[in-house]
Amino acid sequence: MSNNQSIQEIALEFIEKKNETTFTRLINRLRPGLYSFTHKILKDRILCEDVITETFISIWSKVDQYDHRYNFSTWAYAIAKNNCWGVLKEKKKTVSIDKVPFKSLHSKNFMYVNRITTTDIECLAPSGDELIQKLYDVSINAIYELKEPYKTVMIEREINKKQLDAIADDLGWNLSTVKTRLRKAKVDIADKVKLKHSHLVESYLYPEDE
Repeated sequence: MSNNQSIQEIALEFIEKKNETTFTRLINRLRPGLYSFTHKILKDRILCEDVITETFISIWSKVDQYDHRYNFSTWAYAIAKNNCWGVLKEKKKTVSIDKVPFKSLHSKNFMYVNRITTTDIECLAPSGDELIQKLYDVSINAIYELKEPYKTVMIEREINKKQLDAIADDLGWNLSTVKTRLRKAKVDIADKVKLKHSHLVESYLYPEDE
């Protein structure tokens, strides 16, 4: 058995055999990334371990629900994210969004989408800032409405928070292809959000108290 197998290859082997050996190998490969991902949201080692354990239980029990058209790690990270939401709701945590510098963009609407999709979101639970939550929700929905391959690359980058070279490796693309498809996807998202939710965009860009 090659030690150079990708997560996707190990996952497909697990789906085929569904035995403890392949599941252990899959867990060992997924755990470091899942820990980093969940820790950005929960900021608590013990909670992260609980969420990861729950995530692996879900993967074992619900693997038949995995859609083979998409990357297995995308599905696994989505389960972990939902488990984090559950923990945060129970803890009654609030959203905390860090302001980060971003490069000059071509339009105010693209600026808005860039803020939403590249800001380091520490936790994704409901908060008192209803506008920010709604904008985030519609942006995430817009990602899932994208056509392939743009949907997958945006999920990997903006939801799973993967590095560009890791995305290229996992999807079998070169780095320039990843960058090009991300740029196009962000423009498409900006157009979708502006068209469907112009009132939210205007409220965000031009708040009344400014």
